[in-house]
Amino acid sequence: MPEALADVFSPATWPFELNDLPQPAYLVGGAVRDGLMGRTTPILDLDFVLLQDAVKTARTLAEQYQAGFVLLDAQRHIARVVFDQVTVDFAQAQGNSLEQDLRRRDFTVNAIAFDPFTQTFIDLNKGQEDLQRRLIKMISPENLQDDPLRLLRGYRQAAQLGFKIEDQTQATIQEFAPLLSRVAVERIRTELVYLLNTPNATPLIQQAWEVGLLSPYFKGADQQFKRLSQIDISAIKVGEIYPQVLLELSQELSYTLKISRLAIAKLTCLLNQDITLAETELLGLKLSKLELKSTLAILKGLSQLKLLKTRELSLREQYFLFQNLGLLFSALIVSAIADGFSLESISPLMNRYLNPNDPVAHPQLLLTGNELMEALNLRPSPKIGELLLEIQLGQIEGKITTIEEAIAFAQQLL
Repeated sequence: MPEALADVFSPATWPFELNDLPQPAYLVGGAVRDGLMGRTTPILDLDFVLLQDAVKTARTLAEQYQAGFVLLDAQRHIARVVFDQVTVDFAQAQGNSLEQDLRRRDFTVNAIAFDPFTQTFIDLNKGQEDLQRRLIKMISPENLQDDPLRLLRGYRQAAQLGFKIEDQTQATIQEFAPLLSRVAVERIRTELVYLLNTPNATPLIQQAWEVGLLSPYFKGADQQFKRLSQIDISAIKVGEIYPQVLLELSQELSYTLKISRLAIAKLTCLLNQDITLAETELLGLKLSKLELKSTLAILKGLSQLKLLKTRELSLREQYFLFQNLGLLFSALIVSAIADGFSLESISPLMNRYLNPNDPVAHPQLLLTGNELMEALNLRPSPKIGELLLEIQLGQIEGKITTIEEAIAFAQQLL
């Protein structure tokens, strides 16, 4: 399957035959917009509007091609067919009319339809003109009011496309900004993650804050936008010397959490720099435990690094810094440089982190908990973990080098 979305208008690139679709059928939304722009993506994402039988068509296709089927919205007749590397959504046209459907969409650039049978475009809202002008323009204020998440989505799409938000649209968004509080916070979090994952999106994030969309969630962010704007620059600067860092920063927190480690570093810039208040802000966004833990770990790490301005960190302090951050250490370094640290001042820590044999950043256990319990005739208890930690700290400080010394050290502690 070709990877270029520019080929999206050729049914030959689709995972099914054109004749499998009922007539009329229209390709709409982001696929059309991106295809007209020549934007590429590794995963083809197709949205079709049908005048009838949308769910039935999706189910039939899934059965015919042994693909996945998901009923997204039974009431609005929306279903998804999941092929390998291709997702295809089918929706019943609102009011059973393509014209009505296009008139009720959010922005003009997302309201262009393509008829694959006639190879023609239907552009009732002059979306192609706005594509040329690189402009996010609303179709109507009422459409934004119908789903207030569209207010924030406008900034997200402007960031991703490198577009400007049209003045009247921005004024309307500002007027309706309080309506965003009606939207489930999980949906807001998803749009925020898209924004944070987008390179060089700081100006749009700042605008979204200034018009009142993000300020309820990040009350003191206006003090941090300068630092936020430096995160991408810092990542490139560090990546020129340590290429591995750029790769780590681009990776997502987990398979299910699509927020990158670099985006977590950006998130710390929006938060109150007091750890307790920051945690309250994060809980308000209903972030996952991993996102919460990761973000707070970077904030705590920044607080520790500030000690470098007056003294060196002890080996114990360095050990706990590396243990608390793990693979987020690269995000901490980028955050620190954006915060004004010189690369030179933190390069000793960076060199430790990048050396897999470094005993402080990557300590190797001399013995396991079971071996320690057997040697000292101990029962399982939290004390075993405490002893293993003290042994590790003794290793990095050069007090312990052998298993025998480790056991004797633990015996002494007991």
